[in-house]
Parts: sequence; C-alpha cells; structure tokens
Amino acid sequence: MKLLRTIIVLILFSSINCLAQDEEYIVTNSNDTIFGKISRSTNFLNTAEVRFKIKDTTGNKSRIDPGKVKFIKSSNSVDGDCIIATVYGKWFIKRIINGRIKVYQLVDGIIFFTSKDDSEVISNDFGGLHKREDSKERIRPLIEDNAIILQEFNSMKGSEKNILHIIEKYNALEGPNEI
Repeated sequence: MKLLRTIIVLILFSSINCLAQDEEYIVTNSNDTIFGKISRSTNFLNTAEVRFKIKDTTGNKSRIDPGKVKFIKSSNSVDGDCIIATVYGKWFIKRIINGRIKVYQLVDGIIFFTSKDDSEVISNDFGGLHKREDSKERIRPLIEDNAIILQEFNSMKGSEKNILHIIEKYNALEGPNEI
C-alpha cells in the first residue's frame, strides 16, 4: 500500500513538473520571472512594430517593454515554442539556433543577429539582399576557431541556407552552451 502511494505521488509530481515546463514567462532585466499567458499584437499605426503582452497569473495584463526584459519564453503563441530575446532595448528577436553560436531573427523581419558564448547580441545580417561574400565575412569570425568547419565554410557559397547550416554544424561539434 505504501508503495502504491509512493508511485502515485511520484506520478503526480512528474506530471506537475511537465506542466510547469510548458508555462510561458518573461525574465526581466532585474532577473524577476513573471509567469503568465503571452500574446502578440501589431501596432496598427506602424505594422512593422511587434508588441507582446502578458496576462500574469493574477489576471493583470500589461504590455512587455523590450527595454525592461531579457527574454520571453513562449510556448503557445503565434511564434510557437521559442525564446524571444530583446536587442538594443527596443526590438524583439526570435532565437532560431541555440548553441555556442546563437542566431536570432527579428520577429516579423528578415534581419539576423548573433551571439557567441553568450556575448552581447549584435546585428550580423546575412542572406537576403546581401552579397554572399559580405555575408561570409560577417560570419567567419564566429567560426574561425574551428579549422574543419572554417575549411568547409570557405568552400561554400555565402547563402543564408549555407550559413545557418554551418552554424548548426559548428554548434554540434563544439558542444552545447545552454546558459
């Protein structure tokens, strides 16, 4: 009987833990975590401006100021299960590659940002309308510490697809950086 109770308690705690992992939240610049439901909206006067709002667990609704948050953990919004960071205190960027080299893309935009070893996120745009050689030159410093990857990269065209592929390959060889 005690064994059955223990098993039931373990199942309940593990299911609660699984539910908690699906929660949405924001982490502020002061490292406060606010749990709630994240929603996304567009400024009708400036459709390029994407806004996020949170309805916290007490029912309070507020707009998320990109200058006051480190990141948003979203799981059920239009952006899916992802991390949305901020850059320069005014834009939201969606993390599309995680690892030693993180790649972000402007939410509803085509501008790319990168960060290596959790350094400052910087604009490092590539692909799109940029010349392929210019794109390669922007990315090369991020991968030059791995001679094998660098050699493969130098033999490729600097397309967006190739750059994203080589960064994913670099991250796989260099190991995870989940900080």
